[in-house]
Amino acid sequence: MFKRLFILVALVCLLSGLAGTHTALGAANSGSGSKSVEPVVIPSDATPSQLNEIMASLSDGQVRRLLLAELQKNAAPPLPPEETGLAAAVHKLKRGAAFVRERFEYLFSGASAAPRELPKVLAAALAGSDELPPGKLLLAVVVLSVLWVGAIFIFKRRTKQIRKSISVVGEGAAWYTRMGRLFLRALLDLFGVVIFTAVVFLCYLTLFHEGASSKPVIIAWLTAMVFLELVKVASRFLLAPHAPTLRYLPLSDSVAQYLFRWTVNVARVMAVGLLVVTLLRFEGGSEAMTLLVTTAFGFIVAFMLVLLALWNQRVVAESIRRNNAPDSLLYQLAGAWHVGAIVYVFFFWIFWVFALMIFGGKAMLPGVLTLLVVPAYFLVDWATQRLVRFAVEMADMEVPLDEVEDHKPGTLHITKFENFLSRGFRVLVFAASFFFLFRVWGMDLTVGREVVRAGINILIVLILAYIFWVSVSGYIERKLKQKGDEAGGESGEGDGGGPGGDRFSTLLQLVKKFIFASIAVVAVLIILSSMGVDIGPLIAGASVFGIAIGFGAQTLVKDIISGIFFLTDDAFRVGDYIETAGAMGTVEEISVRSLKLRHHLGFLYTIPFGSMKMVKNNTRDWAVMKLQYLVPFDTDIHQVKKIIKKINKEVRAVPELNEFMLSDIKSQGVKAMEEYGMRMRVKFMTKPGGQFTLRKLVLAKMRKYFAEAGIEFAKPRVSVHIPDREHLTGEEEVLAAAAASQAVNKEAAAKKKKDGHSL
Repeated sequence: MFKRLFILVALVCLLSGLAGTHTALGAANSGSGSKSVEPVVIPSDATPSQLNEIMASLSDGQVRRLLLAELQKNAAPPLPPEETGLAAAVHKLKRGAAFVRERFEYLFSGASAAPRELPKVLAAALAGSDELPPGKLLLAVVVLSVLWVGAIFIFKRRTKQIRKSISVVGEGAAWYTRMGRLFLRALLDLFGVVIFTAVVFLCYLTLFHEGASSKPVIIAWLTAMVFLELVKVASRFLLAPHAPTLRYLPLSDSVAQYLFRWTVNVARVMAVGLLVVTLLRFEGGSEAMTLLVTTAFGFIVAFMLVLLALWNQRVVAESIRRNNAPDSLLYQLAGAWHVGAIVYVFFFWIFWVFALMIFGGKAMLPGVLTLLVVPAYFLVDWATQRLVRFAVEMADMEVPLDEVEDHKPGTLHITKFENFLSRGFRVLVFAASFFFLFRVWGMDLTVGREVVRAGINILIVLILAYIFWVSVSGYIERKLKQKGDEAGGESGEGDGGGPGGDRFSTLLQLVKKFIFASIAVVAVLIILSSMGVDIGPLIAGASVFGIAIGFGAQTLVKDIISGIFFLTDDAFRVGDYIETAGAMGTVEEISVRSLKLRHHLGFLYTIPFGSMKMVKNNTRDWAVMKLQYLVPFDTDIHQVKKIIKKINKEVRAVPELNEFMLSDIKSQGVKAMEEYGMRMRVKFMTKPGGQFTLRKLVLAKMRKYFAEAGIEFAKPRVSVHIPDREHLTGEEEVLAAAAASQAVNKEAAAKKKKDGHSL
């Protein structure tokens, strides 16, 4: 056909070149109109010479008509117009319904013959060959099974001591220690599976090397055995039936061992089904036969799960009631949990059967994942709740929900945070399971999946930030408490000027605040990034905003810089009693831009660093106490000195008091001669904070020993001279005495004020 088409095209080109010589003929033909162009018939078996003769006798019209007919015959048929809207949806549904109907007709037509063909296909698979007849093939399977069981027994016996050492940990072992032991034991089991597989397959190649046609049977058998062992490894990792110290799930030993046995039994049924299906595929069995076998084994697994639910309905119901409040929905529906489980299992099986019929073998893996999604949901939900509890336990704030009202407000906030994380994880895990099912069956809901991913990322960031902050703050608080215990907790009994604080403790408080701010900023940035916000412009904008603050808030910058230099110079610490900016008190807290002073009378000063010109620290290195007192002019000064020495000796004899003293208690003699007596002074040096304790003790002992020695403290006296006293009435005498008493009080107050300034 293409050869003839090529000849026609060449002739058209030739005739177009000779168009000038046939002008008269073309005009005559076109002008007459009474004579039509005769159709041309070219024999299919014409030779090239005959074609040349035929083409030479054709006119231009005949050639064009012949060429047009050939081109129309080879042209593609026109496409139907594309349907849109409701019509397209209806057409798509019709095509889907037709496909489902055709699948069901095909499968049901083949399912009737499957029970008869299945034994034949399996017999053909196990028939062997001339080199390895059926008896020898059966012997090979038996020998390899014995080798497999023997290899497992020998491996477990050789590694028994190692497995025992791995499985034994202390009751209070950390979670990461137990998890590491579980992973180490699982790796040992996986190594054993690899060894079993390699040894058995090499033995087969060595003993039965001539039976190449029987390798599919051996491969199917080996695949089923490896599948069974992998299920055992996974079950031992999750349930730890014989290692209670490594078990994470809240199960007793008997329950864990019971679930392990049932899991292995179900896995055995699935392994047999895998063996049969693999043999059918190797032997070219029909799709209907394969799906029939898969459906049958799926029904057996579903029936085993139903039996498991029925036999344990009461035990599980009691466990649900024990772990939930009486007014909760789970508690009220605990008696009917097995009904929901049975409905779920059979609904899953029916859904899986329909999926297999429609989608074929491609639906096998999604079906298994659909069956596992419910137990996986409960397992992941339990793990996330344990993660939340772990974060709360690190803060030592584990509070029962029914006792929240009896605790402090800070504890209430911790409990609310725990409830938020717990419920958030529960909702997100459920949503993730829901969208996972959709994705498994080919319906990827991108928006929902991204929302769940962002939500889980946000909660995990909050958990990690909380755990990190609790760990760091707890360490800092322990260090601060340790330093406080070492300092002895002396505060000067409310008079100020205690022993002072530790520089390391002061810096730790600032580090604590800096770490909190850093964690908060990083967590917020990560959360925004998880929500799809581009944090690059935010970081750049924050830098520009920081420069603007640096220029605009000069006072803030001054406070921060001044505080840095004050702390660098070690001018004060938390716990020091200082005087600055017209205030005095104990440094209670230091922030980035200010400090808080607690006066010994209770009120609190907040002083920015920029307003502090000078700092008077009363709790550094040592303190001097000077006690002044008045004695009459006739007092024996040498006797007073002996009494002070006696007091010093008694104080030194007490170890707790002697620890404070940096010098002896000494009498400094007469300081001044005043109107009412001699002013004398006692002086001693102590550690900061100890001077107030010793002052009270020394004054008490001076009063006692002075009284025993007959020494009195001088008292102010006022002499009132009344010239004509005998002419005064009683009322006038009372007024005169009151005036004298008022004068004495004024003078005493002035003396007290003066003594206070001299100290």
